[in-house]
Amino acid sequence: MNRYDSSVSFGGQGPDRRSRSGFTLVEVMFASTLALLLFLVLLETLSVCRRIASDIKWRLAADALAYDVAWDVFNRKTSWFEANVTQAQAAWWAVPTNRTSVWISGQKAYYYQAIVPVGTPATHWQIIADVQWPLPDGGVARLSQPYVVERHRADRNLFRNTP
Repeated sequence: MNRYDSSVSFGGQGPDRRSRSGFTLVEVMFASTLALLLFLVLLETLSVCRRIASDIKWRLAADALAYDVAWDVFNRKTSWFEANVTQAQAAWWAVPTNRTSVWISGQKAYYYQAIVPVGTPATHWQIIADVQWPLPDGGVARLSQPYVVERHRADRNLFRNTP
């Protein structure tokens, strides 16, 4: 026995061995609480990331749909515009079911299509397209800015170099 050591060891067990044998209950509780806190933060982060990813997916789908609607009208012949769009037309239409799989099932998405002749007689037409889709909280969202495309009288298809 060392003269500076006041502990007594019985069979290899005693205060010296216990103090070096692992974590105390307080340390284990602290580590467990910290691990639980980190797990809950990670869970919440994943939940927020999922909501953000869904929002981005919905906005991209709405943007693509508005783009398609605007350019579908834009690519019609000038004769169609002259015959069918003598006055401003605007309406909300339900998105076809084959285009709504990205949004919440069971709820309808709508697109807005407007064709506005400019001038008398019409020198050009403004084509406006917007999309409205459902949100999980029961509300709706729209594109931040609708598509606005101007279609002039030039028949572009006549200039195409096709055999």
